[in-house]
Amino acid sequence: MKHSIRALSVALLALIVVIPAFAPATHATERQIALGVSVAVADSQSLAAVDSYTSNVGRTPAIWTVWSDWGYGNKDFPTSFFNGLRSRGIVPMVNWQPIGEGDCERWALDNIINGDYDDYIRQWATAARDYGGRVIVRFAHEMNGYWFIWGFSRCDNTPAKFKAAWRHVWNIFRGPSGVGATNVQFLWSIYGAFKLRKHYPGDSFVDYVGLTAFNWGPTGNNPQPWTSMKANFRTAMRALSYLTTKPVIAAEMGAANVPECSYCDKPAWITNGYPAVYAKWPRLVAMVYFDLDMRWTQQPDWRLISPPGALTAYQAIVAQTKFQGTIP
Repeated sequence: MKHSIRALSVALLALIVVIPAFAPATHATERQIALGVSVAVADSQSLAAVDSYTSNVGRTPAIWTVWSDWGYGNKDFPTSFFNGLRSRGIVPMVNWQPIGEGDCERWALDNIINGDYDDYIRQWATAARDYGGRVIVRFAHEMNGYWFIWGFSRCDNTPAKFKAAWRHVWNIFRGPSGVGATNVQFLWSIYGAFKLRKHYPGDSFVDYVGLTAFNWGPTGNNPQPWTSMKANFRTAMRALSYLTTKPVIAAEMGAANVPECSYCDKPAWITNGYPAVYAKWPRLVAMVYFDLDMRWTQQPDWRLISPPGALTAYQAIVAQTKFQGTIP
């Protein structure tokens, strides 16, 4: 009897050891991030431009940037165009800029706080709500810089005024007395790491945080050393990690074409950079390439077709499953 019990115990032990070896392997789902694009203002509300870009790159972008200025002809909510994007499975990201003809008398942050643009904001927010699809609003981006009229140190603007203006706008969209545009998500987007905490309106008023990351190289009106994509991201990503746990969108990013520079390799910047950034920062949910030729402003030519090898490198990136995500 003792021998039988011992034999049975050994058999059961062997069974316990063997069963896991035959159990099906489990694999974690590969994390995906969304890739999008910014194009020139004139093309940003053109479905022909969308389709042309898709054809050139070989894949529909997950995000398409639309430029919209409060005081110019592109100020109205583009319902028809957005319906075209939605039919293609694209989420619009609106660079919604409080700017127009005039100076600080019209476009200081005080004007927003005091309600001067409430009718326009409410009209736009109502149209966005009625559209019904997802919209990401990148309102008054790079506010911690000085180059935009809504920026730090312009027009008596202060970080406190920026936070008040942001919350004022957000409340019209989604606050208790707002229009109920819950399909609109707000992207708070910075440049560098200057005065971030003082400009941050709070997690309750922000859905995504964003950054600008350019590799200028030794060209344009801001010549710098040629650097890797990971180096371009590092300062802002580190600062954002101390500020909030919100998901991150690289809202503007790109590398210059510098043909006179022998070591400035834009195709390699793309080929090596996207996987490196993907691996380094799991909070990064989307990357939007700045596909514009800005030489008319003494900035570089950022376009993917410049040089042609950069487009080939990008086509290889978008073919990878991990870069075929949708915005969460």
